[in-house]
Amino acid sequence: MSYMTNNVVAIQGDNLNKINIKSDTTLYLANEAQNKGYKIFYYEPKELSIINNKVIALGSFIKLYNLDNKFYKTIKKIKLDLSRTK
Repeated sequence: MSYMTNNVVAIQGDNLNKINIKSDTTLYLANEAQNKGYKIFYYEPKELSIINNKVIALGSFIKLYNLDNKFYKTIKKIKLDLSRTK
């Protein structure tokens, strides 16, 4: 479950396939963070847990694109200890 957690922005949101990309400002903020060198980790609320006093999310590192119809690519799906992200 270890993964480099420097420069990661963790985002909790609805299923990416159901997001209205024209009105969801979270994606624009995530895109700006990505442009500044941050990795984007995205997870849904149902995938958030507390295990052994650690906040863990099952989600994916994603790469955002032009915020059009095909606006993201899944890079790696993992469980991430959110208490270790900055």
